[in-house]
Amino acid sequence: MSELLSYKNKAYMLIEVEPGKEAETIREIEKMSHVEAVDFVHGEYDIVIVLRGNFKDINETVLNVRKLPNIRKTVTLNAFELPLT
Repeated sequence: MSELLSYKNKAYMLIEVEPGKEAETIREIEKMSHVEAVDFVHGEYDIVIVLRGNFKDINETVLNVRKLPNIRKTVTLNAFELPLT
């Protein structure tokens, strides 16, 4: 199995925030290191962010996001590459 996947140094973070606090939360997230993109979305989650960096960098940013006020729930998805063969 280990030969099938390699870590891409990229992660997606799905964030649920208190209603009405989306813009404030996005402004705080945009200031953080290793945040490549931030999108406001509709559905079960309110914000999706793309993180880039080594595992330590991504982990640090995830922890910082989770400490923000108005965060209700987060899910982090680490991206992997499949071999082209």
